[in-house]
Amino acid sequence: DYAGNPHDLYAPEVGTPKGKSDNVPVQVFCPACGFANTFWGKTTADGTLIEHFGRRCQGWFEDDEGHREQCDFRFRFKNCPQCNAENDIAARRCRECDTILVDPDDMLKAALKLKDALVLRCSGMDLQHGADDKGAWLKITYYDEDGADVSERFRLHTPAQRTAFEQLFIRPHTRTPGVPLRWITPADILAQQALLRHPDFVVARMKGQYWQVREKVFDYQGRFRRANELR
Repeated sequence: DYAGNPHDLYAPEVGTPKGKSDNVPVQVFCPACGFANTFWGKTTADGTLIEHFGRRCQGWFEDDEGHREQCDFRFRFKNCPQCNAENDIAARRCRECDTILVDPDDMLKAALKLKDALVLRCSGMDLQHGADDKGAWLKITYYDEDGADVSERFRLHTPAQRTAFEQLFIRPHTRTPGVPLRWITPADILAQQALLRHPDFVVARMKGQYWQVREKVFDYQGRFRRANELR
């Protein structure tokens, strides 16, 4: 077995609660070490992966002296604002620089007190694409339960713009982290919108006459109600 990891596809060690009843064990290969992880997820009728809930690669390495270390690749993470290290989504301190990470509840509570801030309890998103004299762009509009909305737009013309889009949008929004979303044009993104998830909350600040998206909260667990959730 790869990297000394015994695993049995027919009796997967998923290791986390199953969640929704239609979740099934799915296999997800680590992009960093190649280990075949088994996580809870969702597939189509023909077995195509459409979502998984794995956070960190479960592969382990062992050196010649017998020291074991877990693969450091994270499928879901939150970045440290200080050093940009990738931390577990539930982490309170950065594993690299020990900076205290912002608690989503504290951030939402503070934003709700600001007169120039908009907190959207996001219930869905819509994608549009187009082009102008500066090249192709993709616009994402986020909606709340009452129809209020805020949007952001990414230009996708230069390699630097496309890399930024991958980091700022695709990575946090994908339902299948670790599995590349293949795209060349913005239309390719729209065709795969079912593989993208909307945030639980969006925080925007007024800039001039327009709202500018500042924060997007995913995988939220806290005191605030999420959209379409009864409390």
